[in-house]
Amino acid sequence: MAEHARSDLADRLFQAHVAHELSAWRGERGRQRLAGLVDTFWDWAERTTLTELVDCDTMGGAAERLVLDLDLPDQLGGVIGGIADDLVRLDVNRDTRVRDVIDQSLFDEGVTLAVELETLRARLVQRLLKSPVYTALASDILYQGIKDYIFSDSGAIRSIPGVSRLVKGSSSAVSRRMPGLEAQVESRVKAYIEANTARTLARTETYLLESLDGDRLRALADEIWRAAADKPLSIADAIDSDELQRLVDYGLQVWRSLRETEYLGVMIDQGVQMFFARHGDDTLAELMRHVGLEREVLAGEVAALAPDIIDGLAETGLLETWVRAQLADFYDSDAFAAVMRGDD
Repeated sequence: MAEHARSDLADRLFQAHVAHELSAWRGERGRQRLAGLVDTFWDWAERTTLTELVDCDTMGGAAERLVLDLDLPDQLGGVIGGIADDLVRLDVNRDTRVRDVIDQSLFDEGVTLAVELETLRARLVQRLLKSPVYTALASDILYQGIKDYIFSDSGAIRSIPGVSRLVKGSSSAVSRRMPGLEAQVESRVKAYIEANTARTLARTETYLLESLDGDRLRALADEIWRAAADKPLSIADAIDSDELQRLVDYGLQVWRSLRETEYLGVMIDQGVQMFFARHGDDTLAELMRHVGLEREVLAGEVAALAPDIIDGLAETGLLETWVRAQLADFYDSDAFAAVMRGDD
């Protein structure tokens, strides 16, 4: 584009055009223009498919850049933590009960769903009991329980002939008078638990699956609802500001670490490809309808939000700056100069 010194006529045309555009974006004219733009956009969206607008590779690249490459500033944790803390401390949390935000009928539907998903329930129980973490936890609990029972002042050790006489006021005397007894008991108890953990967990699995039948689940759910329904939503007494901030900071650390893994990149890439495979031939209007966005909804939101935004842009000078920059590109062009000269 070549820049030209505008003639007086060209400059007057330019200024008039700027004034026209600024007026056309505001007031009743602006609302009519916006409504027309929404209609034009929706008509286009009704006949344009996703793949006609953008291809899968381009969308996948954008998703990876936004999720994997976009830097998260250090102050983000403080911003999120501050907002979260403000929300946690709101009085409305103390004034609002659980039943005010969770309808009992909806809770009951969730219970019914849990009862009906019997196969899923059994699968979750089986996976939990086969978890190494759960196995270790269960073994430790069993060991501590048996040990405490044996060596407690009212435990099994008092019933052993000869040993009970050694215990005067406390079973701690056993360890002093019979060195090594506690270590022997510990090793034998641990050996027994390790040898029988699988069998014990298998029995536990059977017991849990039999116990978590429909009637018992409903009874348990009723107890939970009665205990929680009138409790306030506030967790302010359970967590202070520093603890909340530390949790937020840790969550961001986990997210940063996850972003560096190959796993997340593969998931994003495959997710985009699967979405295009299923919905690439859908029109943009159909995709918007999938999330509840109809023409009337879009038009209503644009009518409600856009005028105030445009007024703000105008009052701060940005709207005029944009309009002038857009129009000046044409008024300073060779094409406009040729028209002004009357060239064919």
